[in-house]
Amino acid sequence: LHRLIRRQRQMCIRDRLKTKPFKIEDCDKNKKIIIYGASVYGELAYRGLKAAGISPTFFCDQSNQRDIYLGIKVISPQQLGDYVNDNIIIASADFFFEIREKLESIGCKNLFDMRYLLKENLDIESLSNRAQEMYANRQHYIDIVSHQDENKIIFNRIQYVITEKCTLRCKDCSHLIPYYREPENINIQKYKRAFNLLIEQIDYLAELRILGGEPFLSKDMEQLVLDYYMNPKIEQISVYTNGTVIPSDNVIKALKKGKVKVHISNYVINEEKIKRLTAILEKNKIRYFVRKYDAWQESGGVDYRGYTDEQLERKFGNCFERNGYTFLKGRLYRCPRVAHAINLKAIPDLSGDYIDLQNWNSGVEQLKMQINALQNKQWLRGCNYCEGPDNHTQSIPAALQCRRNIPYTRLGE
Repeated sequence: LHRLIRRQRQMCIRDRLKTKPFKIEDCDKNKKIIIYGASVYGELAYRGLKAAGISPTFFCDQSNQRDIYLGIKVISPQQLGDYVNDNIIIASADFFFEIREKLESIGCKNLFDMRYLLKENLDIESLSNRAQEMYANRQHYIDIVSHQDENKIIFNRIQYVITEKCTLRCKDCSHLIPYYREPENINIQKYKRAFNLLIEQIDYLAELRILGGEPFLSKDMEQLVLDYYMNPKIEQISVYTNGTVIPSDNVIKALKKGKVKVHISNYVINEEKIKRLTAILEKNKIRYFVRKYDAWQESGGVDYRGYTDEQLERKFGNCFERNGYTFLKGRLYRCPRVAHAINLKAIPDLSGDYIDLQNWNSGVEQLKMQINALQNKQWLRGCNYCEGPDNHTQSIPAALQCRRNIPYTRLGE
């Protein structure tokens, strides 16, 4: 009951809050301009403002990792109490609704989104590699903010895991793929009813991500695209690959469908194979983006940490995967790492951290309440088995390879 009351209160907040697209003529020139989000979308908002001939007064961010970002002072959310009447631009896609509700709760009155700023012709060369990716995919942000007025169940992204197999063995993989001793492809037909049940209850999904492991290793890759590319609730389908596998002709045909885009992770060690893949994608006029990864956030091993509730909430609040909703073998998880850790039986089966759609028999309204509850979690019990990868700190080299699978104690052994 407490969760339901809290959700109803949050939904009322969502109705009251309506950001406006930031336009110079609509903002009060005598008030400060603050960009909430000192990360990649913050960079895009900054460049968009500069293209319009103005500069922000501050960045604001909940992380305490930096005092200056792009030469501009960074203030904390606690300091926003002094600027509740100023102009605040929300520079985040994954956490847009969360930030908007936080800003309303502290009394901020002039909230803007950056959909028009993203339509500026930005100098691509001046952007970081990550910002170039987000700018190329800016429609994702625009689609999300355009649905903010609707009192509905909205997901920014859901990651559909179709295989545990991978061609790389990255030691620090946040999805724990090197832990699998006998990885397998996942039979999507077995879990199709469960995923359809989920899609039936939600109102809008900005991005369905298909991944693994390496998704092009799955024979079901093609069918998953064909099953959902026409679904009106799904805005975009993204296939996340490391570029080491050339897809079959049938998969190529599926990738040419509307809504589909291929995201290629470049770890340098796979650059030659990526050249072959991109040549094929270009020949077939398939949309793609290559992102070069130099560093990753550290998640650590799967041992139990024993954090306090305060530590759990702080780590979860800073985690880049806290909205990494993951569909794995008929279950919807809030976090991909928790999903794989439970699947591996590396940690206990923490039922509160997921919804079991495969065995759901409690009715539609109860399911919607469970989805709302999962979206409103302030931390997960599974966070106790993670270092807490900070959204702003990339502290380890990307894609370091290990020679063999990572050993761990499987529960029950």
